[in-house]
Amino acid sequence: MRRPTLLRLATTVLPAAMLIGGCAGSGGLELTPVASFGASNVFSKSGFSETKVSDTEYKVKATGTEATPKTRLEKIARARAAQIGVENKLGYYKVANISFGSSCEKPHNFYKGGSTAGESRQTVEISVEYAKEKTGPDFVSAEESFTALNSELSNDTTTPEDKAAATAESRSACGLPV
Repeated sequence: MRRPTLLRLATTVLPAAMLIGGCAGSGGLELTPVASFGASNVFSKSGFSETKVSDTEYKVKATGTEATPKTRLEKIARARAAQIGVENKLGYYKVANISFGSSCEKPHNFYKGGSTAGESRQTVEISVEYAKEKTGPDFVSAEESFTALNSELSNDTTTPEDKAAATAESRSACGLPV
């Protein structure tokens, strides 16, 4: 009878205590999210989306959270551009244009009480041209680029200072309090 009790203790209580203790010892968890490499959708505005302009041209947009630095958003957009090249068997691509911006939602007060906070998100949109063969010095291998950028995004760590700076920049661009 004692073994199941000790086993239960060892597999449930001790790991939970270690997790809580580890969080307390490291100063707590950092809960401010940054955008990850994935498609945006109805439930998550953060991520990438694309628009096909022609068989060899796309516009790729990456939208982040308030805390996502522009450099990370650009990597997400470039990684998706490279992935499109790989998926469509277009061996090379180049970024023809890049523009940074912000997406803003103003605070809203409801007539029966309650409100929503204002929201800001940094954005980047790139215009991409594709080719089956390398037709100029600006064209890079889609497969090599996707592999490298995907690895960088997976291993990237955004510091709390970078998150704070991105949040301040994003909220300021939308006229929201910092």
